[in-house]
Amino acid sequence: MCNGFGKPIPIAQVRPLHSLLMTRASHEAQRETHPSIRPFVLCRSGSPGIQRYAQTWSGDNSTSWETLKYNIPMGLGFGLSGQPNTGHDVGGFWGSVPEPELLVRWVQNGIFHPRFSIHSWRLDGTATEPWTYPEVIDIIRDCIQFRYRLIPYLYQLFVEAAESGHPIVRPLVYHFPDDPEVVDQSFDFMLGSNLLIVSVHEPGCRTRDVYVPGEVKWCDFFTGIWYNGGSSNVIETPLERPTLLAREGAIIPTGKAMARVGAEPDDTRELFIFPGPDGSSNSERLVEDDGTTLDYRTGARSIVRVSVTATDTQIECTVTREANGFAIEYGHLTIALPPGESRTFVHHSAQELPPDVNGRRRFEIPIP
Repeated sequence: MCNGFGKPIPIAQVRPLHSLLMTRASHEAQRETHPSIRPFVLCRSGSPGIQRYAQTWSGDNSTSWETLKYNIPMGLGFGLSGQPNTGHDVGGFWGSVPEPELLVRWVQNGIFHPRFSIHSWRLDGTATEPWTYPEVIDIIRDCIQFRYRLIPYLYQLFVEAAESGHPIVRPLVYHFPDDPEVVDQSFDFMLGSNLLIVSVHEPGCRTRDVYVPGEVKWCDFFTGIWYNGGSSNVIETPLERPTLLAREGAIIPTGKAMARVGAEPDDTRELFIFPGPDGSSNSERLVEDDGTTLDYRTGARSIVRVSVTATDTQIECTVTREANGFAIEYGHLTIALPPGESRTFVHHSAQELPPDVNGRRRFEIPIP
């Protein structure tokens, strides 16, 4: 028994509050010690409300294909429960050492969750480390570099979560509640509103039957192949890269692939845009601040608005600045079109750049 809320109650009933109160104390101590710096607290356990103070994760998971699969809906449940900043131990925390294919697929899925960590413990002292897998180290490296490139997009989702409460990873039904085919879909998921992550959670899988939701078109991020919403499609899921689809109209900001955040000047923004083949219109904001202090609360942030309108013959892009309270390190945006896109690109100051390694046409646009 313990002294509860005015009367003695069984301690089991208040045990979940233990981690909540500990994280609140840690959060408050950081705020008191460094009042201008954003606190960061990581806690393995928690109860409703812990999102106010800490990042959390699904705990000591075991190494198996089944765990990889069922960690996905667990993470979606976190988000729907008001906890957007979560993840899982990639590769499994305990159990056998993951086989190379399992680790690759786990990394390919984990890079799209808010918390990405390869984390393990075993009695014999062995740990799951990418460099102990020479046969797939290049694939894992490419995935982690892609994660770093996506940090500007992820940051927009963290800003959105803080301002509105929207989850960062979302079940398909979150955006397509009127599509009956996605009501019980728990393994493919949305990263924000613009990227659909095609999960691979079975060994040997190189193609998958994927239901593409809604009444919109979707573009394979890497191949440029378009799919109609509301249909099932056989989609390639090669081991060499993750499989993700971009919603028509999507504008995905990316940065440099770095060894760690801050290792190099943050002076590059490449926006991958996916104008619908039959026409589309979309606008997204790009929010930037120092990433460390609380100065954004008093206006120290930059907001750049990017709008893309497409017809069947041309793609027009406009860039405006909505806030200028933070000095960003880049003075232009690079716009990358999907592979195979041939429509005329329109912007009054655009300069065409050489295509990238996948044949994407690219343009440089100044920020006003």
